[in-house]
Amino acid sequence: MKILRSIALGLGYPLALVLILGSVAIIARLVQVVFFYSPPALEHYEQKLSYLESLPKVDPKTVPNFIVILFDDLGWGDLSIQGNALIRTPRIDQVASEGLRMNHFYSSSPVCTPSRMGLLSGRYPGRRDIRVVYFPDESAVGIGRRFLGQENQLARDEIMIPEALRAAGYSTGMIGKWHLGGRPGHRPTDFGFDSWYGVLWSNDMWPLHLFRNDEIEREDARGFNFTGERDEERPLGAGGIDQTHLTQDYTHEAIDFLERNTDRPFFLYLSHNFPHVPHYASPEHAGESAGGLYGDVVEDLDRSTGAVLDALERLNLDENTLVIITSDNGADYLGSPGGLRGRKTQVYEGGQRVPMIVRWPGRIPENIQSDAMGMNIDLFPTLLGLAGLPMPEDRAIDGRDLTQVMTANAASPHDHLFYFSIWAPEPEAVRDHRYKYLLNTNDVGRNRPHLSRLDVDIEAHDLRRKHPEVAEELSQALQAKRKEIRDNPRGWH
Repeated sequence: MKILRSIALGLGYPLALVLILGSVAIIARLVQVVFFYSPPALEHYEQKLSYLESLPKVDPKTVPNFIVILFDDLGWGDLSIQGNALIRTPRIDQVASEGLRMNHFYSSSPVCTPSRMGLLSGRYPGRRDIRVVYFPDESAVGIGRRFLGQENQLARDEIMIPEALRAAGYSTGMIGKWHLGGRPGHRPTDFGFDSWYGVLWSNDMWPLHLFRNDEIEREDARGFNFTGERDEERPLGAGGIDQTHLTQDYTHEAIDFLERNTDRPFFLYLSHNFPHVPHYASPEHAGESAGGLYGDVVEDLDRSTGAVLDALERLNLDENTLVIITSDNGADYLGSPGGLRGRKTQVYEGGQRVPMIVRWPGRIPENIQSDAMGMNIDLFPTLLGLAGLPMPEDRAIDGRDLTQVMTANAASPHDHLFYFSIWAPEPEAVRDHRYKYLLNTNDVGRNRPHLSRLDVDIEAHDLRRKHPEVAEELSQALQAKRKEIRDNPRGWH
């Protein structure tokens, strides 16, 4: 009471009352979000269940297996097949020589969480207003997001690739990083994966428990930490999982999944934590890469890819398995954008153009490069289409089936692709088969649109005055998509 009286005398009673009531309101809100928070109501959950129940069972003898190998923050120029002169990736290069490499393939966001939502759902991240990454609920950022009314987990009425494939009879397994929410009911096994071994978050976040399905197998016993671990040279200390063996552990688990599913069609989602920061290389090969520590990490990933391919061959599964290798966004710290403008977090090419390599012996021609544009939202309709499954009819599926691009080197099924930034739910840029239109360069003193010709330039030169008709056409396409997202953000039909 003495403290309150002192506050009142110092500030005056009206102002003191406002301060006290405001403090009580903040405390009450914190109690609510920490102890009583519940996710927003679901809008199309019943439609989702109806769709999944309607899916036909596949004939195991006629459908392919699917493996998606997703790297975290692997840049456009990080692979030797993409021109890197220091980092050696012979096994990934081999996949490219045995299949198709797409030169204009994109993540659906320049950061992790929204990009993964796009990959697994076939929908632009603006459909969920996911702009930045989710954080552990118990972290300061996680609590802050809920305090501000921001979602921190993917809505359960989104339909994911593994849910559709499992409903049709596929065995579905995930190895690695999820990053789409950590609350019970919003983990990989709640979105269609029969099994999961991995972590919920990026490897720089706290706490970083290692899960097997919904049980913690290795607990992050490091004390409470606001910032997480960004620098391997300044680790948080003992008690965390050993990240030097993380890639190897994921590889062993992936091979075990293949060995358990030789007689049933499967979908394996191998979602690596690296080369996201902090960087940890395997002790067996540390210091071998001419690319330094970052090169060691990427070469570990290459060896992992080779081990999975060797297992496919040993198990006589390679002829009937489509393997897809890509990244969740562009290069971050120490990574290479390969001469492209921009990096992770930016809608410039270096932030969202990513490697895309696919192999399917006998179905995809060998050693082919394609200039057809595509995006990770295309995986949903492509995989479901190859499994003979129909698309959901109650929602917009923004992706397009790339089967003809992959098997016949056909033109892109897209007329336009849209780039979503971390700043707004509407897209900030658009491209067609040659040109890209950026709404705002955000350069100090020069905030203006920018038109690039992507087949011969790296977004260095503004061509609006040279090609005003192209700029106008793309501007109109961008504004139409922005209006669509504003008017019907979830894309419900």
